Amino acid sequence: MNEEDIFYTVVSILTSIGVFFIIRIIIKNKLKRLLGIQKLIQLISLVIIVIEASYLGYVFGIFDFAAEVITSMGLAFALITFALFNHLKNIVAGIGLHLNPEINVGDRIKIENVEGKIIEINLMKTIAVTDDGKKIFIPNLKFSEEISILNKS
Repeated sequence: MNEEDIFYTVVSILTSIGVFFIIRIIIKNKLKRLLGIQKLIQLISLVIIVIEASYLGYVFGIFDFAAEVITSMGLAFALITFALFNHLKNIVAGIGLHLNPEINVGDRIKIENVEGKIIEINLMKTIAVTDDGKKIFIPNLKFSEEISILNKS
């Protein structure tokens, strides 16, 4: 980074600040009776900030650095997303199970040749108990695939 880059950066920031205040004064004077003009000023502020950040990112090479970081983190992000995807599917299945009027606590179910009675429906899993008292923890996603409802409570 040289002195010329620093000079143009300062000029750019000062110009952006000046443009913001000039536009703000014009809007407040010309549209003072219009309700909600604050949202317009916020939108203009956001546009000015994005343009200024883009310029500074280009001048100082931040985008090159960001591209390297994003590339190196891409694999980690993909692995984390894959792991979270299974949890999200299970959560969505749990919400669907909760909203399904055909499945309730007390219903008898069968999964992989094991029968039990539902005693609890949670966000991620459903708990059933067999006739001999063993608890079965069933991921809610299994209800769309492998569960049979034997009779209603």
